[in-house]
Amino acid sequence: MTHPLVIEAAETLFVPIAVYNNTEGDEDAKVLARYEEPAWNYQVVRVVDANGADLIPRVAEDWTKAAVSGAMVKSLVAAKQEIPRWLSLFAAEEQALQRGVESAIFGMS
Repeated sequence: MTHPLVIEAAETLFVPIAVYNNTEGDEDAKVLARYEEPAWNYQVVRVVDANGADLIPRVAEDWTKAAVSGAMVKSLVAAKQEIPRWLSLFAAEEQALQRGVESAIFGMS
């Protein structure tokens, strides 16, 4: 994700870690085995606690701003952490845009 707010959230509210899925016999391969992730699979997003337990279901096959920011919000709720207002607004807006937002103008007299 390259959106500045997604990056900001990942860097300030989480500890982002990249695990390569195309290696053998190293620490990355051990992490894949721990989470039963296949090698050479598409990327996934996992949000885990300090013990490595999933806080929310993994995010796979939907790497939109709506899905990733929504996962961030859900994981903060699961961890009983405060959700910054800007993140909750961003996630809500992205989810609304993904669903399709319509607008209407009402005249007042």
